[in-house]
Amino acid sequence: MVHVFACHLACHLLLAAVGPITFAKDFEGASLGKIEKLGDTRFRVHVQGQSDARGRNRQASWHYFRMDGVQGREITLTFTDYVGEYNDKPGACPMNADTAPVFSHDNQEWRHFAGMVWDDQKKEATLTFRPERDSIWIAHQPPYTHRRLLDLLAELNRSPHVLVEVIGKSVQGRDLHLVTVTNPDIPDEKKKTVWLQARQHAWESGTSHVMDGALRFVASDDAEARALRDRVVFKFTPMVDPDGAANGTVRFNVHGYDVNRHGQEIDLRHKEILGRMPESWYVKKALQSSLDSGHGVALMVNMHNTESGEYMNGGGENARRLFDRLVQRTSFDPSRPLGAARNPGRFSPALMELRIGTVPKLKRQATVADRLTFGRQLIQLMAETALEAPYTEKARRTAASLHDRPTSGTATTHITQAACLVGSSVCSGREASDDASGMISWTAASVMPSDRRSRLKARSRSWAVSTAAL
Repeated sequence: MVHVFACHLACHLLLAAVGPITFAKDFEGASLGKIEKLGDTRFRVHVQGQSDARGRNRQASWHYFRMDGVQGREITLTFTDYVGEYNDKPGACPMNADTAPVFSHDNQEWRHFAGMVWDDQKKEATLTFRPERDSIWIAHQPPYTHRRLLDLLAELNRSPHVLVEVIGKSVQGRDLHLVTVTNPDIPDEKKKTVWLQARQHAWESGTSHVMDGALRFVASDDAEARALRDRVVFKFTPMVDPDGAANGTVRFNVHGYDVNRHGQEIDLRHKEILGRMPESWYVKKALQSSLDSGHGVALMVNMHNTESGEYMNGGGENARRLFDRLVQRTSFDPSRPLGAARNPGRFSPALMELRIGTVPKLKRQATVADRLTFGRQLIQLMAETALEAPYTEKARRTAASLHDRPTSGTATTHITQAACLVGSSVCSGREASDDASGMISWTAASVMPSDRRSRLKARSRSWAVSTAAL
């Protein structure tokens, strides 16, 4: 007994000598709620989350903090307070057993934790780990700060092919950027335009890593990048909510508005909206200016992250062909078929949701390197799709005959309607049926193996196709 007591005393004195473990969130993009100390090295940490302007729809999808005084000590963290509200429906939980957080010893290189324990009843995640260094940074997914974007833009702006413009200011006065990459010696009238957008929601840092990879590629001296700049105008709105990215919030701007969903309601003729949602207002104005120029936008992709789903909605015929290419040639692994456009008959940006959970094709969660690679592939395939001649009705019928065709009587309506929008050229007088299952099954069939096509067709009967952005 004396020996045991002496060991406990020695351990206690050793812990006292190395000092207490501390938490920090005094840096850009950080977020952490209440901390409960359960022991010298055991803590329960609350995810802070963010609510909208009405105090509703709290979403707890982001945490990012540093722990100090941890080297060699076995730490146990239990994350809690994930449950919030989504679309005014209480009980939403953005976390699950497949979305392990990431850690870094230098705030630069990130790895996913192994061995996370998820309690689905309590909606709590527990990590036990022993840090190699005295400080460790922990986040929901690899961060990408506003400062990092500014550094990237300053680097890229030295290229003669890159134009970085400030198109407006956020609520807190941060610059909103539009980046154009092309060969300025060739008239734009002879080129197609593609547009890539990221970070409408601050927590979705994975989209910024994809954006980084895309920007670096198109501005590079790579032979393919040079060739594409001769034929394509690349437009980027790389961070639509810079305030949220800097402040470590989740989904809403400083005034509590969702710059994606509320942004769809903006009428540029009414300046009072400018005060509430300048981020959405200025980006929409820039896009409208491009559409009104007569040159148009052949393809636009608006990137988001989700915890476990991966999919695309909308975007017209060009988006359908991009979807096919992505499934065939990248790690993009959709959990459901291509969804219909929300506003058929108008210019329709494609919504892309990228999962942060396990990617089936990778058999693990995506790393920063994976995101950078996907960014290069995505922008290449967007350009390739835009440069390809639009499908004729005959070509569409021929393509459809090569694959399993849907039995739904509404399928032809949806295929034709989806093809009405090629780039910014809009067909009129074509109404789509409310039942999108025919179009979904046909779209998925064009690129997937027969066994997977069968599974997706079966699922399409029960999937409710949501065209609203998450």
